[in-house]
Amino acid sequence: MRLIRVCFCVGVMDNNEYCRRIRYALLLDDTQTRRLMSLGGLLVELSEVASWRCKDTEPEYQPCPAKAIYALLDGLIIERRGPPPDAGDTAVKTAGAESGEAHKSIDNNRVLKQLRIALALKSDDVHELVLSGGGKLGKSEIGALFRKTGARNYRRCG
Repeated sequence: MRLIRVCFCVGVMDNNEYCRRIRYALLLDDTQTRRLMSLGGLLVELSEVASWRCKDTEPEYQPCPAKAIYALLDGLIIERRGPPPDAGDTAVKTAGAESGEAHKSIDNNRVLKQLRIALALKSDDVHELVLSGGGKLGKSEIGALFRKTGARNYRRCG
């Protein structure tokens, strides 16, 4: 149920809000978050992780870069599902490394897809979660969220 609130939130969220919601849904503290980000290929200080948790009205607040969120999700996948078979001994390339701009907005479809992979959810599981969270998407619409961006039946996750 918490997963749906993270992914299908009404309104526009900034990167810090994404980070806070993912951490809340998965019950992650600063140390666990830092460890997952390092697994995802991003080395950060504990103070940075704590500042990304702060709200923008607090003096410790720092904007969270998109690459940190993608590293968190990549680390979550590696922790729960293991490293990719072709990774070997090399460092994992994070999905966030593709985003050139540090504060670029997050792609909801990518976040949902990475959460689905990390939590080993099937499309039917995601559909049930959406319904239990009050959403109204059909099974085919759920599948459209996980397609490639240029695919004919691709649907953007709002």
